[in-house]
Amino acid sequence: MVDRISHLPSLAALAVAGVFAGIGLWVDGEHPGWPFGVLLVFGAVLAAATVRPVGLWTVVPSPPVLCAALVVGGAALGGKSLRELVIASAPLVVRAFPAMVVAVAAGVVVAVVRVGGQWWQSRSSSTRRADAGD
Repeated sequence: MVDRISHLPSLAALAVAGVFAGIGLWVDGEHPGWPFGVLLVFGAVLAAATVRPVGLWTVVPSPPVLCAALVVGGAALGGKSLRELVIASAPLVVRAFPAMVVAVAAGVVVAVVRVGGQWWQSRSSSTRRADAGD
């Protein structure tokens, strides 16, 4: 089933994860909580499930980068100086750390399942039973 939907380019999968993370940050406002965490994890899982196999190395570690980019981007839109930007965004990134860890772990699980499933299906015929065709 996953092989049928796993044709998204890496940048498109990152955009999908970014949209879900952005919605979660928008819903939570300035204090990332459980809605942000749930949407960040869902976006990471969806991106890891739909990306091409070669793009797993790009998508799986992306939640911390997406989170930091969204927090800093949101603070930058407020017209703050660089110092104010760092001071305003650091606590938000720290508060979102547990969600980022869970999102990366969920992406790793999806990647292991996908790569392991491909490995299992591509085993050589010498490891199969001789009477399997009968």
